[in-house]
Amino acid sequence: MRTVPRRSLLRAHGWWLLALLPVSAMAAPSSLPPVPQVQQIHKCRVAGVATFQRHACAEGQAEQAWEVDAVPAERQHAARIEAIRRELQARKRAQEPQGRAPADPRPRRSTSPRGRTRGPVGAVIALHHQPRMCAKAKRQRDVAYRKAGMSRSFALSRRMDDAVFDACR
Repeated sequence: MRTVPRRSLLRAHGWWLLALLPVSAMAAPSSLPPVPQVQQIHKCRVAGVATFQRHACAEGQAEQAWEVDAVPAERQHAARIEAIRRELQARKRAQEPQGRAPADPRPRRSTSPRGRTRGPVGAVIALHHQPRMCAKAKRQRDVAYRKAGMSRSFALSRRMDDAVFDACR
């Protein structure tokens, strides 16, 4: 930055510039980086056990005291969080398909083959509960499980559980 002598400033801009100089001098300290906050740590030994604390030790318990800068740890923490946030955003952008608009978070309505519009896909809510059909499907599942024994396959379990689910909803 080039500094201009005060005399040439006065000639160019007049006396009103002198009125602004004290105001700018008062504003300058706030633009400087803050002075680091320092805290004092005391190491005390009580009954052979070392403790670390911010306030002074009791008489005869002080072992060591030093000053540490408290602000850089907060800055490092904030910088680390910001770096993690940027990395996660970059990963998310890399996973998105190229050339397509971002996915709409709202559920989409699709048209079934019969031409009717289905509602949003979500939790199944029982509208017409048929207790007899549900009980029958559970009995059939129990019979199939007893017949297969402990050697039943995952496919059998899945098929029977799906039948119970469909009947009991």
